[in-house]
Amino acid sequence: MKNINEMTLKEKIGQLVWVGFQGYEFNDSLKKLIDDYKVGNIILFTRNIKNCEQLFKLNKEIHEYIIEKTGIMPFISIDQEGGMVTRIMDGATFCPGNMTLATATKEDAYKDGVIMGSELRSLGINFNLAPSIDVNNNPDNPVIGVRSYSDDPVKVSEYGLSYVKGLQSTGVIATCKHFPGHGDTNCDSHKTLPTVSHDKARLDSVELVPFKYCLKDTLAIMTAHVLFPSYEKDNLPATLSKRVITDLLRNKLGYEGIITSDCMEMKAIDDNYTTSKGCLMGLNAGLDMVMVSATLSKQIETFELFNESINDGRLSLDEVNKKVERILNAKNKSFDLMNEFFYGKTYDEVKKYVEVKEHKEFSQRIVDNSLTLVKGNNIDLSKKILVIATEPFATTIAEDEVSSRSIGYLIHEKKLNVGVRKITVNITEDDILDIVNESKKYDEVLVCTYNANMYTTQANLVNKLLDNNIDTYVISTR
Repeated sequence: MKNINEMTLKEKIGQLVWVGFQGYEFNDSLKKLIDDYKVGNIILFTRNIKNCEQLFKLNKEIHEYIIEKTGIMPFISIDQEGGMVTRIMDGATFCPGNMTLATATKEDAYKDGVIMGSELRSLGINFNLAPSIDVNNNPDNPVIGVRSYSDDPVKVSEYGLSYVKGLQSTGVIATCKHFPGHGDTNCDSHKTLPTVSHDKARLDSVELVPFKYCLKDTLAIMTAHVLFPSYEKDNLPATLSKRVITDLLRNKLGYEGIITSDCMEMKAIDDNYTTSKGCLMGLNAGLDMVMVSATLSKQIETFELFNESINDGRLSLDEVNKKVERILNAKNKSFDLMNEFFYGKTYDEVKKYVEVKEHKEFSQRIVDNSLTLVKGNNIDLSKKILVIATEPFATTIAEDEVSSRSIGYLIHEKKLNVGVRKITVNITEDDILDIVNESKKYDEVLVCTYNANMYTTQANLVNKLLDNNIDTYVISTR
């Protein structure tokens, strides 16, 4: 790969940005960004993934074209957290989410990272935007929840570090997010700008604990689009705050790896600053990389603004060079294993590393063992049962899409002799009364709630069934 002294200014700027695109194929928009702006890094979503073979071929084309045009291996990233934030739905292992994984051992968390990394690497992905090491300390948080390992900062730290070490042992870079902590918010930064109002002592003893524990090992950290007034007095979110990124993370905590933003098209940034200006503010605050994951016009605006800003002094070339050096160092750490397991390979050659029966069995064991009986007795499957469940759907933009394998689908697949009643998450009073009447034809009722802490009419349904002395079981999902 090229070193920094061989790079043009455009090639340097191209290393600072993640871009996303639409569709399953390498398209003209992506080609234009690489040709005209020397883009060096790509982020993938479910919208880009049909199956593993298609994904492998797409990534191969992206790698080859970017290397041809820039002389440098691209980072191709993905939010493959496991559980509710999973981009590769079929073929590769559907790994458990963090809270499920935290019911297993730390050694299992390490192995989960190894499994995920080995599969991603063989598909051409060398940068995973995971794990979330936010502490799950707000039950009203609409976007973190089970993406966190725990409400215990120590447990989050230990499991997060185990996963990071496992993932990075495969050559795939881990990204601890969302610094300095998105756990104690009650709104979603995809839609608005949240605030965490705790003082520095509380933040240091809870939110920062996992980041301090992991920062010597993780090669990347992602910032949160969240206001932290105790650190930043000028009403800037952490992603745009020099006091948070440079003074706290880089200088006080001594972090030396890559600091990347979350997507700068999220409303917390775009509505308040615009994407391109937010990206410039972020780089000046201390970010190494910024993400513009969807809109071509905003991607072009960002590159044009960066070029103008170097020319007029709003963006320091010396600082750009430092950022590029960090990125190149990380790429060099990843290159050898990518060269061994991805470059020059066909899908038939890498399939044995991607579609692995033992990996799927490991994941299923973790999920099966995570089921927790809170109270009561197990359901009697010999009796006549009515199963009530919602269809799965993405409750946050972070999820992108969810698996279509609903409870009803699984019951049909397993040929279980039970009745199935589908409901919406916001079930009406009329439907509740209708279900109560229907349930009287059965011996037992199993209600699978879906985020019932937020969609509380599902709890009303359960209570109505109990009021009528119907033998009722509840599986709380999400």
